[in-house]
Amino acid sequence: MKYLLAIMAGIVVLFMGGCAVLTVQAMPLPLLPAGIAFLNLLVLGALFGWNLRWRPAFFILGGIDLLLAVGAFAAAASMRGGDAQVFVLAGAVIALKGVLSLVYGWKRGGTV
Repeated sequence: MKYLLAIMAGIVVLFMGGCAVLTVQAMPLPLLPAGIAFLNLLVLGALFGWNLRWRPAFFILGGIDLLLAVGAFAAAASMRGGDAQVFVLAGAVIALKGVLSLVYGWKRGGTV
């Protein structure tokens, strides 16, 4: 489960980092994807041995991922056909990442 969360967080870092770089011209816009990429980097570092004791990164990312999953399921409910299946699959993967982030946040010792 640790490696599954690491793979998902790595993909999010690459995607959100690319989004932040591509939208750098519209200055307030890239702060959101850059922040999400930074939080995922903190999670990756904590998973693989950084002496990182800042657990809220896990909880913040878990909450954001679960909200995105709910949005994907709501979008799928309003669609018909093959597009709805893509949104359901994306929502399920994002929800899995959110649940794994919350689980590892609870398992992780240290200060909050």
